[in-house]
Amino acid sequence: MVKIIPRYVLQHFFPVFWLSILAFTGLYLIIDFFEKIEDIVKSALPAGHMIRYFLCKAPLIVTQGFPMSSLLAALISLGILKRNRELVAMRAAGIGAMRYAGPIVAASLGLCVAQFVLDESVARPLNKEAQEFWQQSRKKGSPIWRHENVWFKGRDTIYQIRIYDRSNASMEKVSLFYLGPGFKMTQRLDAKSVRWNGRKWVAREGILLQFSEDATKQEWFEERELDLPETPSDFAGIETLPEQLQWLDLLRYARRIRQEGYNSAPYEVELHLRIALPLTSVILSLLGICIVMRQSIQGGIAGGLVIALVVAFLYLTVLQIGSSLGSVGILPPYVGVWASCIIFLALVGYLWIRDYQ
Repeated sequence: MVKIIPRYVLQHFFPVFWLSILAFTGLYLIIDFFEKIEDIVKSALPAGHMIRYFLCKAPLIVTQGFPMSSLLAALISLGILKRNRELVAMRAAGIGAMRYAGPIVAASLGLCVAQFVLDESVARPLNKEAQEFWQQSRKKGSPIWRHENVWFKGRDTIYQIRIYDRSNASMEKVSLFYLGPGFKMTQRLDAKSVRWNGRKWVAREGILLQFSEDATKQEWFEERELDLPETPSDFAGIETLPEQLQWLDLLRYARRIRQEGYNSAPYEVELHLRIALPLTSVILSLLGICIVMRQSIQGGIAGGLVIALVVAFLYLTVLQIGSSLGSVGILPPYVGVWASCIIFLALVGYLWIRDYQ
């Protein structure tokens, strides 16, 4: 009996969950296809390119569908059991609510962890590949990994780079401003190109200016190894959107730009969102359970679905507003992101206590 009930409940939960994921992903891909159909026709993209693009994009869509699918699965699976009076029979047999609601909560926690892992290890890298592939296929121009007019602040150096190509770790038309105490420029280097040789940066065809109180010394060179602490990995985040970085890279990047005195709020908001969004699966599942428990047997699943979708919309709206306020600095990033989670968890706790006092 101990194992039968959880297994029986999950046999209702997971089919609904996977069906919801399939429907959500299919609908999203269809909408995305029709949004891009004009570009596809103009660019005369082969069918193989389109298939590759949508296959790379699909994992991110799947992970984004976890929260709403968890809500629908919790609501419909328990709704079916309640409509068939099986929950009434369980209560009559002295079986507490945690025996049939607990497996759904545990499954939602597992899906929460799975969403985070899949999102970071599979979905985001593939989505980034999809975006790069789409840009290359459409424009057939300079690849997305070439960045122009880049300013980058290193440890004691400011880089002005006309073109940075991260595919082969090279810079073209570079100016390096070496800074001393008090943000005073001590040297300036201008070079036609700077490339990474595996150990150090090597500048070619340039001039080095050394500034002192008495005079300015200049030195022309054909090739010169540069003693710089930065490596190509430090330039990995150039013009990269927060959502394209993996969580650990985003954490390091946010810390670095905060230490340099720049605004790190958008990156910190994204950091908190990466954890808060998977937890949405658990919160919405709990809300779905509470809604089913409060309905009468004659209430119907459709009515519960409408209520659940309205509540989910409110939750995501509050989350979006809080994140926006955190990004612009009106609220601390962690407050902006986690406020909605705390509010709706408090609502779940209130409903649960009220129903089972």
